[in-house]
Amino acid sequence: MRSDADRIQKYDAKVSPTTVGLKIAARMTGMKTGFAGWCDFFVSKESQIQGILNGADVPTLFYPYYLSFGREIGKRTWAGISGDSLLALATAYHDKWVTFGLDTVALKAIAKDVFDITIV
Repeated sequence: MRSDADRIQKYDAKVSPTTVGLKIAARMTGMKTGFAGWCDFFVSKESQIQGILNGADVPTLFYPYYLSFGREIGKRTWAGISGDSLLALATAYHDKWVTFGLDTVALKAIAKDVFDITIV
């Protein structure tokens, strides 16, 4: 069995700035590419949501809540969830936000126009 000192030494070597820096540097290109794709996806979705909200005369005070609804669906879409599973999640998110006082017509328009999901 290893001693406490051996365990501490091994842990210190694993988390030293040099070791961690090399691991991050090796993954940096992929991390930047993934983040750029994520930003492109979400910025375009949020711009569409804001356009819908502007057209529906929703007070700007409520925009963050509608954007949160869109982010919940977008996060699941980005993760690869689709079909009936995505519809069930979107319906549950819709029901949640309606109980918080948001307009069902605006929420359904966001789901349909931005994510091509028809909530009934």
